Amino acid sequence: MSGFFRSLARLGSYRGLPFAVAGALLMVPVSPFAFAAAVAVEADSRVRALLALVAIAVLTGLLGLLGPVRRAGIGLANLLLGTAVPAPAGRPGAGTRLRSGLWLALHTLLSGVLLTVLAFLGLGLLVPAVWLAGGQDSISLFWDDVPLGAWTVPFGVVLLFGALVLVAGATRAFRTGAEALLGPSDTERAALAERRAAVLAQRNRLARELHDSIGHTLTTSTIQAAAAADLVEADPAQVRRALGTIEEASRSALEDLDHVLGLLREEPAAKEPTRTLAEVDVLAVRAREAGVDVRLTVTGPVAGLPAAVSREGYRIVQEGLTNALRHAGPGTVEVHVEAGAERLAIAVVNALPGVEPRPGRGGLAGLAERVEALRGELDAGPDGPRWRLSATIPLRAGA
Repeated sequence: MSGFFRSLARLGSYRGLPFAVAGALLMVPVSPFAFAAAVAVEADSRVRALLALVAIAVLTGLLGLLGPVRRAGIGLANLLLGTAVPAPAGRPGAGTRLRSGLWLALHTLLSGVLLTVLAFLGLGLLVPAVWLAGGQDSISLFWDDVPLGAWTVPFGVVLLFGALVLVAGATRAFRTGAEALLGPSDTERAALAERRAAVLAQRNRLARELHDSIGHTLTTSTIQAAAAADLVEADPAQVRRALGTIEEASRSALEDLDHVLGLLREEPAAKEPTRTLAEVDVLAVRAREAGVDVRLTVTGPVAGLPAAVSREGYRIVQEGLTNALRHAGPGTVEVHVEAGAERLAIAVVNALPGVEPRPGRGGLAGLAERVEALRGELDAGPDGPRWRLSATIPLRAGA
C-alpha cells in the first residue's frame, strides 16, 4: 500500500486519464445504435439508460473480436499506458478474440465511469473556489444550502487527493487488464519464442560471416601491407602485386559486409556473395602472396557439391588459412580437399608455432557450428609437430 501512495508522485501513474478519454471516444461510433435500441424499448428512463450502457458494451465487444481492432488496442495500451504487450503473431484464435472483445467492452465502460466520477469531483472543487473568491455565503450542496467557510479548503484537498488516487488506481487496473486480456495466447507465445530463436540464430550466423570473411581479409591485408612496406624500394613490382591483392581482398570483404549490414537493417541488401569450393584456389593464391607456402590439392567433383556444403567448405578452408597466416610456424601449409561420392573431406595442416601455446579458438567454435549443422565432424588440434584442422561432411543420409 505504501508503494501505491509513493507512486502518486510519479507522472506515469496518471496515464490512465488519457487512456480513459480514448476509451470514451470509442463509444462515439456505437452510441447512436445503442441509444436507438434503448429508446425502442418501452421502459423507465433509468432502465433505458442501463440498456444503452449494456448495448454499448455489447457493440464495442463485438468490435473487439476483429483482429485489426485487437492490434490497434495493443498499440494504444503500449502508447498511453506504457505496457509492453507484444504485437500479435499469426492469426488470433477464438479464445484470443473473446479476450480482446471483453477487454474493449471493459475499456469503454470503465472509461465512462472514471470520467463521470472525475466530473463530479471536479464540480466539488468549485466549492472552495467559490468561498475563496468571496462571491457568496452559501452553496447548494447535498440537496440543501450549505454555508461556506474555511472547511471548504480541506474539503477541496480531500477531493483532489481522491481524484489522484482514483486515476492512479485506474491506471494500474487498466495496465493489469490490458496485459491479461490483450497479452499473447499460448500459441502466440510459442510463435514469439520461435521468432526470437530465429533472430538469435540469424545473429550468430552473421557473426560467423563477419569473423570468417572480414577476419580473413584483414589478416591477409595486414601481412601483405607489412611485406610491401619492406619491399617498397627493393622490389616495386612485388609491391604492386601486393597492393593489387589487398585491393581485391578488400573489395570482396566489402561485398560481404554490405550483405551483412543489409540483413541487420532488415532491408533489401545486395545479393548474398557466393563463395564456394570452386574458388578455393583464390584463397591459396592470396595466402601465397602474403608469404605462405600453400600446397593445395583438390580431388573429386568439387563443382558438383551441394551449394550449402560447398559454401561451408569454402569457409572451412578460409578459416584454416587465416589461422595459418596468424600462427603457423615455418614450413608449408597443406590444404587437401577431397569430394567423394558420400562425403567431403577437408584438411589444413601447418607447422606449430614453436613451443608457445596456440591462441584462442573463437573461429573454430563457429566452424564447429557450421559443420554440425551439416551433420559433419570437425577436429582441430596438434598432430605431432603440426597443427591439423580437418572436417568431414556427409553428402548422403547415413553416410
